[in-house]
Amino acid sequence: MNIYDLIEQLRADPDLAPKIRTTTHAKGSQIIKQGEVCRDVIFLRKGLAQMSYVTFEGKEWIKSFFAENAIMGARRCQILGEPSHFAITCLEDCEITAVPYDGLRKLAARSPDLMAIFFDFNEQVSMRKEKREYEFLCLSAQDRYQGFLEDYAHIVPRLSQAQIASFIGITPIALSRIRKRINQAESRGVVGAQ
Repeated sequence: MNIYDLIEQLRADPDLAPKIRTTTHAKGSQIIKQGEVCRDVIFLRKGLAQMSYVTFEGKEWIKSFFAENAIMGARRCQILGEPSHFAITCLEDCEITAVPYDGLRKLAARSPDLMAIFFDFNEQVSMRKEKREYEFLCLSAQDRYQGFLEDYAHIVPRLSQAQIASFIGITPIALSRIRKRINQAESRGVVGAQ
């Protein structure tokens, strides 16, 4: 099911419908601020966004990227009502639909079809998190970069090298070295050079 069909299914509920909001956000604006409580499930209808952490020293690390037809939110806010550890920032102009988590949860409890959709969604999120943890703990920066290019090919042209570097956990200078090494290996016909 695409998110447009899902949003329409949610809007059909008379209790939830008045609480569903569709808004636009300009490039550079934050949908959720780090330290803020946002209990909504956010459906990204158009645009590109990133989840990122900013350390006490001011260093930004990107947790995730989301393109149109994605679902986002801060679980600790939704479930515990606690402030988000990360921000969601628009990398392009975005259109979102926000649905209160509590209302969505109540509706899913009454709808086996909706419960199945969200169960599947939670499984996908868990698998993505598990894969990301594995990559950081077990793969080299070059392997993480090459995996990123494969997994995110659909958005790579929309990202800066600094954003990609932050996502894979390295500096832009280190990414530049990796890209140079890969290009040199490819020009010599060597595949997978480290």
